[in-house]
Formats: sequence, C-alpha cells, structure tokens
Amino acid sequence: MKDVRTRFAPSPTGLLHIGGVRTALFEILMAHRHGGQALLRIDDTDRERLVPGAIKSLIEDLRWVGLHFDEGPSDEEIAKADSAPTPGTGIGGPMAPYVQSLRAARYVAVSEDLIRTGFAYRCDCTPERLQQEREEQTARKEMVGYSGYCRERNVSAAAPHVVRFKIPANRPIVLADAVKGEVRWEKIILRDPVLLKSDKFPTYHLATVVDDHDFRISHVLRADEWLSTAPLHLLLFEALGWEAPVFAHLPPVLGTDGKKLSKRHGATFLSSFREAGYLPEAILNFMALIGWSAGEGEENEIFSLQDLTRRFSLERVNNAGGVFSYEKLKWMNGVYIRGLQPSDLAARLRPFLVAAGLDVQDEKLARIVPHIQPRLELLPDAVPLIDFLFRDAIERDMPSMLKKGMEAPKAREICGQIANSLAALETFDTASIEAALRRVAEESGVAGGPVFTVARIAITGKKVTPPLFESIFALGKGQSVLRLRETAELLATQ
Repeated sequence: MKDVRTRFAPSPTGLLHIGGVRTALFEILMAHRHGGQALLRIDDTDRERLVPGAIKSLIEDLRWVGLHFDEGPSDEEIAKADSAPTPGTGIGGPMAPYVQSLRAARYVAVSEDLIRTGFAYRCDCTPERLQQEREEQTARKEMVGYSGYCRERNVSAAAPHVVRFKIPANRPIVLADAVKGEVRWEKIILRDPVLLKSDKFPTYHLATVVDDHDFRISHVLRADEWLSTAPLHLLLFEALGWEAPVFAHLPPVLGTDGKKLSKRHGATFLSSFREAGYLPEAILNFMALIGWSAGEGEENEIFSLQDLTRRFSLERVNNAGGVFSYEKLKWMNGVYIRGLQPSDLAARLRPFLVAAGLDVQDEKLARIVPHIQPRLELLPDAVPLIDFLFRDAIERDMPSMLKKGMEAPKAREICGQIANSLAALETFDTASIEAALRRVAEESGVAGGPVFTVARIAITGKKVTPPLFESIFALGKGQSVLRLRETAELLATQ
C-alpha cells in the first residue's frame, strides 16, 4: 500500500457532531494503522455560515476526546481565518496552509486551467435569469438545473461571473468504494455545477478535489451522505489529470428508530456528551463500534485507542448503518469509570462537584471515591451521593429516620450516644467507626438497621449514600460529631 494519508475536513460552522467524531476517529485509525499521517483541514469556504471561534472549538473538542492529528492549521493560520482565535490551539505541518480560505489563489488558478483545457467555462447569468430557467423547467415538468446557456458564449474574464464545470452527456461513472464495493452511475444528473463563485471562493467540490490532490491524500473516508458527489469529484480528478484517492463512504449513524441520528433522538454534539459526564475513552470506543466490527468471533467490546489502531481495517467497516444507543454508551461509560484509578476518577469528578457549588476538599474526595466508583455511570452521578461531604449545612430527611417504631426521643438518645462514642475514638477509621455504632445498637437495645439509619440521616441528610462507615470516615470525626449533636437538638423539637 502506498503512503497512507487521510484527512478530516470539518466546516467551522458550529459545534462538532458526534458523527463527525466517528469520521475523525476512522481517519486517524486508518492512517496510523499503516504508519501514515492524518491531517486536519478546515473547509471554510462557505463564508456566510462561519461561526467565530468554531476552529478553536473544533480542535479543542478533538483533543479532549483523544484525537490528535499529525498535521493541521497552525496558530498563525487560525488567527487569520478565525475572528476568535486562541494561541496554542494550532497544530502545524509541512504543507501549510491547512485552511481553505487561505488557499483561495490556488483554486482560482485550477479553475483557469479547467477553462483553458475546455472542461469548465465562465457563466455570467444573473440570478433573475437562473430563476426564470427554473420556473420554465418546472412548468415543462423537466429536471430543474442550469441549462448550459453560457457553455459556448465565451464570457469575458472581466465580467462578473462564476466558473462552471461541463458535465459530459450520457457518461457512466464507476466508483470502486472501499466500503460499498462497486457503485455505478449510468448518467450524471448534475447540470454544470459551479466550481468557483463570483467572489472567487471555490465551492466545496473544487476545493476538496484540489486539496486532496495537493495534500497527497490517499484515502478519503467520509459520511455516506457525500456519496452523491462522488461522480463530480471523479470527473474533476480525471479532467485535471490527477489520480483520485481511494474513497470509503462510511455507514450512517442512526437512532434507535432507524433514522439518521439527530437532536430529536437526544444529544448529538460532542460538547453535550462532555458536559453530561461521559469519558472520552468511552466515547471513542463506542463510536468505533458503530459501523465497524473487531472481527468474527470477537465478543469483547472494550478497546483502547491502541487496540483499535492495531485492529482497524476498511474491510471490517459495514455497509449498513449503525445504531447509536444512548443506553449502551452509558453502560460503556460506567465500565470505563470502574476501570479508572481512584486518583484519576477523583480528578475527573472534581469539576462537576465544583460546578454544583461544592467546596471540594481533596482529602475527603480521595477517601470516598473508591466507595462510589462502582455506582457511577456518568460523572455527575457522584454529586447527589457525596455532596454532604462538602456542605457546611445539610437538609435532613427526618421522616425517613422516624419510622418503623423509631420515635424522636429514642432517635435523639441514639444521636447523642453515637456522637459521644465517635468523639471518644482514639483511632478514627472505618473499623473503629463500625464497632462504635454496633456498640450503641447493642447498648440501646435497638437493632443495627434502625440505628444505622439514624446515623446516616443525621450525618449525611439522606437515606441513600455511599457505605455508612466509609461516609463517616470521609467526613471526619469533628464534622460527624457536630452533625449528630445538631440532629439531637432538632429532634428535641419533634
């Protein structure tokens, strides 16, 4: 196989879609599997839809999810192309610039070559004339499209114009797609599409063909929705005398209803998954399995990026669409959370705890993390479990404490006994805490369960928490005793 070079070419028109993450992942896996390079190219020729800061956002999202490209726009390029750049965002590379708007002169030159060789022509048709053509075609029940009026008119280069490509009549096109196999078009339905707009900016079709050639792209992995543009792109490569890359059109990402994944199914932007508390490792693993399989007989579904790189091949990319299951992603996220080192998990939980307004103390967090780790599917799940550790004042679920024969006076007595027992402990650890509470149960003549419920609600405020003794240890002796005595005072008014 020749040198493998792939490219991910998003438009900076908004946030990164989760489907784009899969495309970027496959681009990197394909290149690195064969010792090649994966490029990040910014396709920003649609000037009307540009969003300030979108290039920065794209690169940051890709880096957060663990996708690192070998070449891409530098800080200087981003500063020129984006009205809201941030230093340190760029990548750089030997074939700069990697931003299409900075390559405008190259597209103009190629369009002139196509005109000179007879594959393209200038068109000065006004919007009014084009509208009239469409209306007349519709009235005749013909396919709507440009009539070719300017094909033989030899429009002057000095006149305001666009450049159109001459679509050959009755020309079959065959694509050897690396995923779909042979795809054949007996006739191209496009009618002389625009390659260069009147503002001298290229359309997607011209820019992507020129760039794929100039950057020596060997494999184009892109969404299935771009398949319809393949005939035009193949004709452009042919007209320019360039070898076309291998095309691989990836299966669509579908919702559970079998329709293309969209916001009606739930979150679709990568940033939304990040904010929801998904781990980047889980996202990459999950997205890899949508439309790709590790091989027959392989039952394992948990793969690191290194595993995926070693196993990836286009032959294992499915032709049919893959279903995006939010429930399965959540399950996989839980698997990855449980596989983290506690110190790593604590660091990832911290931003979510701080965002919830909690005064996080790292020693307490480190103590409790191993005991909540098995319960988490998403990082924010930790907040309601352990917020009692980081609040000065808590609300207590007193009705859950005072039931099943537990009257307020008895509960008050138990709180006082536990407070005194904990305060007297010379060694404050989970074993000593458990022994102290069990002694109180025995001395008070109340079963352990109700005694533990009183302690849990007095100290944490709620009946569902991490393990009781570990919760008390994490909170610390001083605060635990204080909360027990506060609760005893509250119970005096019940």
